[in-house]
Amino acid sequence: MSSTYYLKYRPQRISELDLESVRGQLQKIVSSGRMPHAFLFPGPRGAGKTSTARILAKVLNCEHLEQSYEPCNECSQCKEITRGASLDVVEIDAASNRGVDDIRSLRETVKLAPIGAKKKVYIIDEAHMLTTEAANALLKTLEEPPSHAVFILATTAPEKLLDTIRSRCTTISFYKGKEAEIIRALKKVVEGEKLEINEEALTEIARGVDGSFREAHKILEQLSFTKGAITQEAVRGLTQENFADPATLLALLAKKETKAALSEVDDLVNKGINLKTYLTGAMAVLRKSLLTKMGAIEDVVIEGLEVRDHQVLIEYLTDAARLYPTALIPQLPLEIAVVKWCVGGKEKLEVRSEKLEEEVGSGKEKKEVSEISHVSPRNEVIPTSQVTPLMSKLSPSELDNLWPQIMKLTKEKNHSVEALLRAARPTAFDGKFLQIEVFYKFHKERLEKEPYRTLVEEVAASLLGGPLRLTCVLTEGQKRAADVRNVTTPEDEELAKLAEDIFNTASGNGKIH
Repeated sequence: MSSTYYLKYRPQRISELDLESVRGQLQKIVSSGRMPHAFLFPGPRGAGKTSTARILAKVLNCEHLEQSYEPCNECSQCKEITRGASLDVVEIDAASNRGVDDIRSLRETVKLAPIGAKKKVYIIDEAHMLTTEAANALLKTLEEPPSHAVFILATTAPEKLLDTIRSRCTTISFYKGKEAEIIRALKKVVEGEKLEINEEALTEIARGVDGSFREAHKILEQLSFTKGAITQEAVRGLTQENFADPATLLALLAKKETKAALSEVDDLVNKGINLKTYLTGAMAVLRKSLLTKMGAIEDVVIEGLEVRDHQVLIEYLTDAARLYPTALIPQLPLEIAVVKWCVGGKEKLEVRSEKLEEEVGSGKEKKEVSEISHVSPRNEVIPTSQVTPLMSKLSPSELDNLWPQIMKLTKEKNHSVEALLRAARPTAFDGKFLQIEVFYKFHKERLEKEPYRTLVEEVAASLLGGPLRLTCVLTEGQKRAADVRNVTTPEDEELAKLAEDIFNTASGNGKIH
């Protein structure tokens, strides 16, 4: 059975890497003769982080390394690593092996010498998903690594990693592929598979995948089943359900037609449009319009927008794109951006933001804000009174005020998790980590496990306006006794539901309802 294009045409040498910047950095490191014991590969999905990690593992263990510091791909070590069969190259998915016990096991095995290779290579994918305890355990290994071990940490969210871990790694940053880089990667497939496709169609694919090599290969593979030559029209026919022209929404925003703009967002969601890619396209159009208005280039200008309007609107859409990956309701960040823009008039951005925060804090609602609930009865929208502006740090009193909102939203999603949170209180938020004190060991252990932890993180993130990590500490002594007096006891029905969820999780079901 043949493999998918992305795997079949995966780069096997440094010189074959699709990202030019990564190729250059890696060549300099391996040719220097000073190999670091730990690497950090931050970057978006589909950029080639895992492929690069495997190539690096081959460079470290190749039995006949070429003078150009490229793996030979012919020796037993290279072949085993390529097949994913090497016992000395260990790939760990931190999303599913994120606990401290998993890392403790790694710390024990890393002490053992390689079985047949020169170096033992540990590739940890989505390293930011490790729990705080697991990350601290990994840090100890990185501080005193054995000479035969090399660690490669790949992540799509490097800001969630401990600063102390990042500081001990040599960083090679991955970026979204440029249009020319993606086209070059696709041409290798076209040549290998003897496909008939014109340059315009390849360009159309490259423009529609948001810099992802993996997505580009997937689209080309789907198109390969087409009879005859693959045309630009065929590409558009395949991608039209996932991508849309942002011109319609931008025209409505220029006229500040709030209701029509929100309806357009609702239509995008109902059509299954990739909102992250859509936002990127909208900002690209705004950028070209701004540069044209400034006389830097010649392109289409969005009528009705002044220079300052372009800047403000780009900032709003940038915020929406940043919040999109963690939003419980995918379209909510874009809807909020639409409302903020349409309500704000032509005031300065700073004044507009201050007014909006005051309105949210006092629970006031403008007419346009209330219209969100009328866009589509199928979509649940969190009321604006529940939304807290993004802050880099919160004081204890601010956390105490926010906690009831977190409890309320958690209860709406799962009574059992809310029952656990009754035996806890927030103590600190530094912009990345939300720390809570838990009164009982049992409750702490539950809240640290999946999927309880993720649910609380998602709810808190939706209120604080960005991704965060939950950390739990056990309250001790007299302090615990004082806090416990304020704990509300769950109803019998909730206790039964909590017990049922705990049993399901312990049985391997891994789901909460």
